[in-house]
Amino acid sequence: MITGPFGPQDHGSCSVRAFDEVLSMSHFEELSVWESPGATIETLRAVGWLERGWAYSKGEVTEPFFEALLNLLVRPWEPVAAAGPHACSQCRFAGGPAQLTFGGTTITMGVSNVYVPGNAVIYVAPSLVAHYVDAHEYQPPKEFMEAVLQCPPMRSMEYLRAIKSIGGSALIGIGKSLRGP
Repeated sequence: MITGPFGPQDHGSCSVRAFDEVLSMSHFEELSVWESPGATIETLRAVGWLERGWAYSKGEVTEPFFEALLNLLVRPWEPVAAAGPHACSQCRFAGGPAQLTFGGTTITMGVSNVYVPGNAVIYVAPSLVAHYVDAHEYQPPKEFMEAVLQCPPMRSMEYLRAIKSIGGSALIGIGKSLRGP
């Protein structure tokens, strides 16, 4: 028996979140401008901000895409911190797992966002995007999947240069201003 944000549930060996306060996640339309705290940057595009009651694309994804996505989510670069832990509203009772493990890679769910440089845009997805793909058959937009597969290693100079070349300087500035001197 495991206690999650919605009460005790029997999920066998599944690791379920046990946060004292779990927040509902914001919903953004796919590929809409993602508004970060403190500003709107036109090159940021929302991907995978699913909420119960909103339709989303379902379909196949490749294993190489899923592995690449998990690798980006191990320790994602975040100029702006998330507003606390978020649960999966698609999961009826337990709010989704606290961690997801695949092929020897483990990521923490619902506590971070990933920024993926694409073709003239930066995609922003919550860490729960991996859970949505795995458990709820979510199929992200094709251009996001291509960007994930082509993304330089997280936190590498090549990655940071790619982010900066697509308007990431403004994003970095927002992060610094929100953290203070």
